[in-house]
Amino acid sequence: MKKFLLLCFSFVFVISAWAQERVVSGKVTSAEDGSALPGVNVVLKGTTNGTVTDSDGGYRLTIPAGGGTLTFSFIGFASKDEVIGERSVVDVVLGLDVQQLGEVVVTAVGIEREKKSLGYSVASVNSENIQSRSEVDPLRALQGKMPGVNIGGTGGAPGQSTKINIRGMSSMTGNTQPLFVVDGIPFDNSTNEGTGSSQNTVFSNRAFDLDPNNIESISILKGAAASALYGSRATNGVVVITTKAAKKNSKKGLEITYNSSYNIEEISGIPDYQDVYTQGSNQVYNGGFIGNWGAPFPNHVDAINAQYGTNYTKTYGVYPDGQPYPDGTAPNPINNRYPNLFPQFVQQYTRTDNGQTVNVSAPYKIEPHDIIGGFFRQGKILENAIQISSGSDKATINAGASRMTQDGMVPNTEATRTTLSFGGNGQLDNGLFLSGTVNYANTTQQSPQSGGSVFVDYAGGNGGSTIYSRLFYLPRNFDLNGLPFENPVDGSNIFYRALDNPLWIAKYNLYTSNVNRVYGNLTASYDITSWLNVVLKGGVNTYSEARRNILRKGGIADPNGTIWTEDLTNTEQDYNLIVTFNKELNENFNLRVLAGFNANQREYAARKVTGSNVISSGLYRTDATSTQIVDYDYLRLRRLLGAYTDISLSFKDYLFLNVVARNDKSSTLPKGNNSYFYPGASLSFVASDAIEMPSFINRLKVRAGYTKVGNDASPYLTGVVYSLATPYTPSGGNAVNRAALSNTLGNPNLKPEFTTEAEAGLEAGFLDGKIGLDLTYFSRVSTDQIASAAVARSSGFSTEIVNVGELTNKGWEIGLDLNPVKLSNGFSWNSYVAFTKIKSLIVDAGPTGEIIIGGPGGGYGQTIHRNGFPYAQIFGSKNARDDEGNLLIDPQTGMPFALPTDYVVGDPNPDFTLGWTNTFAYKNFTLSFLIDWRQGGDLLSFSAASLLLRGQLANSVDREALRVVPGVLGSPQTFEPILDDNGDKIVNTIPVTSFDTHFSNGWGAYGQTEVNIYDATTIRLREISLGYVVPKTLLAKTPFGSAKISVSGRNLWWKAPNMLEGLNFDPESSGIVSSSNVQGFEYGAAPTTRRYGVNLSLTF
Repeated sequence: MKKFLLLCFSFVFVISAWAQERVVSGKVTSAEDGSALPGVNVVLKGTTNGTVTDSDGGYRLTIPAGGGTLTFSFIGFASKDEVIGERSVVDVVLGLDVQQLGEVVVTAVGIEREKKSLGYSVASVNSENIQSRSEVDPLRALQGKMPGVNIGGTGGAPGQSTKINIRGMSSMTGNTQPLFVVDGIPFDNSTNEGTGSSQNTVFSNRAFDLDPNNIESISILKGAAASALYGSRATNGVVVITTKAAKKNSKKGLEITYNSSYNIEEISGIPDYQDVYTQGSNQVYNGGFIGNWGAPFPNHVDAINAQYGTNYTKTYGVYPDGQPYPDGTAPNPINNRYPNLFPQFVQQYTRTDNGQTVNVSAPYKIEPHDIIGGFFRQGKILENAIQISSGSDKATINAGASRMTQDGMVPNTEATRTTLSFGGNGQLDNGLFLSGTVNYANTTQQSPQSGGSVFVDYAGGNGGSTIYSRLFYLPRNFDLNGLPFENPVDGSNIFYRALDNPLWIAKYNLYTSNVNRVYGNLTASYDITSWLNVVLKGGVNTYSEARRNILRKGGIADPNGTIWTEDLTNTEQDYNLIVTFNKELNENFNLRVLAGFNANQREYAARKVTGSNVISSGLYRTDATSTQIVDYDYLRLRRLLGAYTDISLSFKDYLFLNVVARNDKSSTLPKGNNSYFYPGASLSFVASDAIEMPSFINRLKVRAGYTKVGNDASPYLTGVVYSLATPYTPSGGNAVNRAALSNTLGNPNLKPEFTTEAEAGLEAGFLDGKIGLDLTYFSRVSTDQIASAAVARSSGFSTEIVNVGELTNKGWEIGLDLNPVKLSNGFSWNSYVAFTKIKSLIVDAGPTGEIIIGGPGGGYGQTIHRNGFPYAQIFGSKNARDDEGNLLIDPQTGMPFALPTDYVVGDPNPDFTLGWTNTFAYKNFTLSFLIDWRQGGDLLSFSAASLLLRGQLANSVDREALRVVPGVLGSPQTFEPILDDNGDKIVNTIPVTSFDTHFSNGWGAYGQTEVNIYDATTIRLREISLGYVVPKTLLAKTPFGSAKISVSGRNLWWKAPNMLEGLNFDPESSGIVSSSNVQGFEYGAAPTTRRYGVNLSLTF
């Protein structure tokens, strides 16, 4: 009886429990494109009862009859709670959350780790932040989106190089660019401009070979603790890129993604030109003068005469006082050099002026012309890409192809990129996991001379000026697009004086580049046990580049013509053997120990041949010249062996200790110094998982780390090398090659450079995800810098290689993620702020206390590292002043004069940078924009100097009246004020003309360096996009799985409030190549562009 009652009671209990449970089901999809999300965690809140979504995003879960709340979470997406209520079907849409604390990021040597376990700062973006942004350069697509990362272009020409620096500059004279790693293999991002190729070509850095459509994610390893395992080249940080070819866990079945975009671009800003005064000097028309200091245009003569009357030296328009003549004509500027070549411009006629018969040249109408608008064309960019993926439970295959063509705003300016990619991975039955990728890229460029030039409006020798230098400083009355630019007989250059016509440069003086690149990897992974894994990974990255530069026969800069060709090859092999132990020691502790060995070889070859005296203008080959000289022909080979370890110990999944160490042996350092060791450690404490927090704190993590990273030297710095020298030209003969010992003395005791960094940070979330904060402070010290220093000439050398110096960078990085609005109708607003403030300091620049590292020189300024100053100061001439800051004025000229020595006159380092991204979403629409703010940082602008010099700007039209330069009289010999009989300073009252102050001396290109330096503060609308995801219901009867269309703009507006009024040149257009340590100079390079585009994305 007792057993029977017990059985009945148990039966009733089971029936009762069953009656109190029910099943809820649903589907989880992405808010971005409506696609299903497999692998989403679905948990009944407050319990351990849960499941994960299947390959179609579906789930089923048994829950209590009373319901409850389901929590949906997935890596890279914002978690979401849904109250079940009486529903049996709960469908959920998850939105992206790239700042999510629990996300998995790719760290050193390809290790995937939860972000919460990291004791250092890592920034990451996914493909959505790179594509659909009207940007074909994957680096520029990241601008303003990550704290601590500074990315800037060097100009707006197609393919022009892009700079990227992480946490400041870590080397005084060496490379400051980060290491790039693509699918686990180092990826060379060199610009290769340092081979003496040409001063004015537009070089591209090799990250341009990457197709943004093929990028799955990018992680930026900013700190030394994050990048130490990558070895010597990681001193400047690491950019880790995972392509879609290497993507794992693709959806089951076949999926095809097609992206197409079309963009147009226009120049982002042109100067505010004055159209009051003509070509000439001292208010007299001169058809051969460079600049607009001539007489007024005829339509302004009466107003100026009425305003100034006889108070000035001239009354315009009265013959023979000057030109233009009363009827508004003047000699054609072409007649200045070619009076008999073009009959239509030299037709003679007579007229009567004041009773006199005057013979006049061609009736050239003097009027202002829209030179810029008539020269530039609308740029166009067309890009198409296709990705194919297929997956199963055990294997994934990905393939892709793309084609990009870009026509620049300048005629004959273009770039193309063609890419192919293939990758796959699979789990074999024997437990071996294999993965691999192979990629091909062909990148071409063509451009006229359009880099940077010091004296941007003249610089005639050796092809020294660029097409923009010729264009922007042309006299306003010169009809560039209406006058001939080439000789109809021999095709030689035609211009108004001994300079090359920009139209002629654009047609004939072309630089071309053709790059073929192949890179890939193969990885084998095997789990020996559940807690022991071994990985063998190998990869090759190789490219060849063929360059050609033409200075056509018949030009002014090079009348006989010159052609040079340069062939570059770069091959890198990288192999890693990694053994990983990962095991839970007990319920509280988990230990992961990684031990690895790395072998790396890099081989770089360059050969340049210059052909002089072109035989025929139509043959653009060096063998079609009378003299060929091999400028250089060399091979650089280097090897590096490294052993490393990464040890991580976690306690209860909220306290993480990480220790790293690496020892490298480099072939570029001498024996005894070629093996060097560097360790590091970091700690992460997720306080919100360990301690009960107030309700408004959702997550809180603190972290700290201290790491040392070593760096080796470039090849062949330990001895004296023998190489090609300046060619010898015998009397009456052609130049011949010769070789000689280098002027640089090598260092047989050279040591590696070291950078040590301390980092501390905090990551927190508040108010149920409405506020997210990522705060980091770092202090970086770089020592034993490898540099070139001057040596006594008696040694037989001019410089020697030394270890010298100490450089520090200290800074703050703030990432603030705000989600202030999230409504039930589907409207949401996300705002993200990336703030960076870095202070650099040269602690020790060697025995002399300073290192001059480059810049134009010759009185136009240089870049200098000097003890006690920030990195890379602008060094140049200053006006003499008294102890009260008054300008000293030369009593003979009424103008300022320079001090006898140069000084630090500018600091190009910004006070801070800030990027502010806002994203608004409503149902299927998404609107986002990015505002970029750079505060401070000085810029020496040669464009401003030349526009002032040539009287081009609208703010220079007040030039009739004399003026007095404020200051006191001073002595150019003693550099002291001149005193009167009472011992008082004498205030300057000497009148001068506007032509004197801007052209002859004082301000403009002939003034001192300091007067052409401006605060480069810039605020810009970096990008804006509006996207629409087509609802699934509209695609139900189509072959498309998803469809998205977006329109976007880039660099649509910017403001540089402290630059020269009316200049309108974007401070980002520097003309300085991306790898240079020189900064703070604007060389009159290709102006930046304003871009508008439309993008279509389809999946099948």
